[in-house]
Amino acid sequence: MNEKKPFGEYIRKKRLEAGLTQKELAEQLFVTESTISKWERALSYPDVSMVTSICAALHITEHEFFTACDDDQAHAQEVAAKRWQRMVAGTRRFFAVSYAIAIVTCFICDLAVFHTLDWFWIVLTSIALAFCFTNLPFLVRRNKLPVCLGAASGCLILLLLACWLYTGGWWIIGGLAITAVCMVLPWGWWAMWRFYGKHLPELWMALLSAWLFLLLAVIWAFAGGDWLFRLAYPLALAGLAFLWAGFAVVRWLPAGPWLKAGVSALLLSFTTPVFNSLCNWLIADMGGPRFWEYFSVSDMLARRSAGDVSWVNPLIVQIMLVCSIALVVVGAVVEVQRKKQR
Repeated sequence: MNEKKPFGEYIRKKRLEAGLTQKELAEQLFVTESTISKWERALSYPDVSMVTSICAALHITEHEFFTACDDDQAHAQEVAAKRWQRMVAGTRRFFAVSYAIAIVTCFICDLAVFHTLDWFWIVLTSIALAFCFTNLPFLVRRNKLPVCLGAASGCLILLLLACWLYTGGWWIIGGLAITAVCMVLPWGWWAMWRFYGKHLPELWMALLSAWLFLLLAVIWAFAGGDWLFRLAYPLALAGLAFLWAGFAVVRWLPAGPWLKAGVSALLLSFTTPVFNSLCNWLIADMGGPRFWEYFSVSDMLARRSAGDVSWVNPLIVQIMLVCSIALVVVGAVVEVQRKKQR
């Protein structure tokens, strides 16, 4: 407001955009019409105590008032926020209407064709489960995560019961047990976050590791067989070893993002050779490449010449290995430059 003329022109411009005459604006602000005229002709300024009322009448922000110009960025953010709110509201309405149509249609079809309600309950509980993720989070105001998670858990159990009522059989016992174990993971993560709140990444990783072995054990208890200790647990151990190694790199390696990405990519390059070699050792007649053959160009070309499609896996591993080594080198160079700048 150092220059009076632009300020007066701005006030006049916003008054006209608001569709107000000088008299109408004066009535809203409880001043005389001549006072408005003096503002617009740059003969005087409004009192500071009137800024809020002027901004409300002209539909501008206080920042725009004091700078005497439109805050295009703020308006753009406001428009984007309103657009996002409309999109979210429209999506919620779309899901709600779709759910209602599906429920009514399936209800009528089940009664009309089978003269009873049987598979309809599967549809109803499935829609209820979907509702817990698409609409319920926007309806809950407090304790949103536990409420939605609890509702989803209940609907999942009801879905299993609805399937059991339709098909029958003893599988429901195993299904409920496996479902209960699966729900331990999200509920455990939430409990750690809600009641402890410290060292969460490490605790979540530990829970995930223990949960994986528990889930495999429960599945084995109902499926039977000799695969648990002979095959499942060794492969799970190998997978968790790579997972923890990658976690350690991202979490604790004292380096920048480039070097962390390179080391993580290098670890990822070895997952296929390790897992496939482990499967070759645990399962007879797998016939895949051995560990060191993944890194042999001559062996890869020999397999390709023989028409063995397994040559593709070594090719992918070798490409990933070269890219990850290049990324490690770039990361190391960046780290050296960063330390020199300190």
